[in-house]
Amino acid sequence: MLKGQGSNHWLLLRRRMPDSAGVIDLRAMNWKALLLIILLFAGALLAGRFLGQHEPAGEFELLAPLWCEPRSGPCVYPLAGGGEINFALEPRDSIQPMEPLTATLSYSGGEMMADALILTGINMEMGHNQFNFRKTADGYTAMLMIPVCTLVRMEWQALVQLTIEGEQLAIPFRFAVERQ
Repeated sequence: MLKGQGSNHWLLLRRRMPDSAGVIDLRAMNWKALLLIILLFAGALLAGRFLGQHEPAGEFELLAPLWCEPRSGPCVYPLAGGGEINFALEPRDSIQPMEPLTATLSYSGGEMMADALILTGINMEMGHNQFNFRKTADGYTAMLMIPVCTLVRMEWQALVQLTIEGEQLAIPFRFAVERQ
C-alpha cells in the first residue's frame, strides 16, 4: 500500500479496471439490446446454413433414372424427342473409389451443351460431388473421382445436367461400384 493513500487507492484502481474484462453483464443490459443480439446471432446462423447451398442456374427437368453398367460400355439414354445421350466412364477396367476417371458425354441428335455431373450415393449418404464438363471435339468430358465408402458395394447416381435446344435436362445415370 502507498503511504498516505489508505484503502481508497484500491477502490479507485478497482473502478478503472472492470472485474470481468470482455464479459457482458446481462443484469445491466437493456432487454431490447439483449433481444437484438439474440436475433442477430440467430440470423447469422441461418444465413451461414443457407448461403452454402446453391441451386443451379435455371430449372432442370429431371428425367427418369437409367441403371447401367459402365464397365460394359457406354450407357445409352434414349430421349423422347429423338436422339440418344451416351455416358461413359473411362478407364472401364478400373472403376474404383479414389481412382481418377473421365466421364464422357455425347448426343446423337444435334447440338448439346453439358454443364455438370453431380455424383451422389444411393444406398449411403456421401454428399454431393460436383464435376464440371469441358467441351471436346467428340462431346464433353469431366474428370472425376468416386469417393471411398465403407460398403463393399456402393450404388451411385451420376446426375448429368445439360441443355438440348434450349431445354435444360437432368439425367440420372445409376451404377454400382464394388470395392476390390
